Amino acid sequence: MRKTILSAGLALMGLMILPHLSASAAELEKVRVSIIPINDVAPMFAAIQNGYFRELGLEIDTTPSTGGATGIPGLVGGSFDIAYGNVVSALLASQQGLDVRVIAPGTKLTDKDTDTTPVLALSDSGIKTGKDLEGKTFAVNTRNNVIWLYARTWVKATGGDPGKVTFKEVPFPQVEDALRQKRVDAAFLVAPFSIIAMQKPGISVLAHPYTELQLGVDVGQWITTGKLLAEKPETMKKFVAGLRKGAEWYNANRSSDALISIITGYSKTDASILKSIALPAAPLKSDLDQIKRTMDLMVDSKLLSKPLDLSKIIDPLAL
Repeated sequence: MRKTILSAGLALMGLMILPHLSASAAELEKVRVSIIPINDVAPMFAAIQNGYFRELGLEIDTTPSTGGATGIPGLVGGSFDIAYGNVVSALLASQQGLDVRVIAPGTKLTDKDTDTTPVLALSDSGIKTGKDLEGKTFAVNTRNNVIWLYARTWVKATGGDPGKVTFKEVPFPQVEDALRQKRVDAAFLVAPFSIIAMQKPGISVLAHPYTELQLGVDVGQWITTGKLLAEKPETMKKFVAGLRKGAEWYNANRSSDALISIITGYSKTDASILKSIALPAAPLKSDLDQIKRTMDLMVDSKLLSKPLDLSKIIDPLAL
């Protein structure tokens, strides 16, 4: 009899609790985020999986894109609330009059040993320098972005004329095939795709432009619009807080199976490949000095007509 009463009581408690849980879930604010399915966005997915955003009342809805040059137009057009992009695309968008704001850092390369963004070519291609690429084709994920800029800068730094190199847009997952089928002669690639390619025979690393040209470069950024930042300041603060907590967890678990499982989940990369590399640390704030150096390269490459006022682009949330 006592068991029956106890069971009934527990069942009644369950009925009382379940509506509360459902209401909480219904009250979550959905944030639409454009991402690139590469290692760099792992801190955000860690924050999702560990429930950091949910604790702050946010539900993150992700959509993959090929890069910031494609994600930012969707952001400005209203398809997304936040986009993972790169510093070059953000600065270029601002020059074009688009009201973009960087609210958090995404990728920063401070250690050559954890730089997984190489320039690759076939081992028998005979290509060693930028000079060797004149008259040839160089794969980048999108034109006029950070990959394109540092590819051009590396070509110039190693004796070549970027104007004599054809830069061809190839999505990251298709780059290795493009190289092996000789549709391109070289490629600037990011992890996990670079790791997959490098572990197979026939492909060699020519350089690591980011850390060779600008150690500490701020590559990736989380971007929103000034309009959304003004309309939803608390939402953006919560997103940055959840993301930062995810970055802290990521930094404390860079060699863990738990992190490998998160990355394989969204990138569809074999876990054994990810375990073979040392992942770079995730940044907790944007570096204005590094962004200024990148801006100078953009001016030199004629992407920008003049330096921009970074205080109007890099929001205090990112600093």
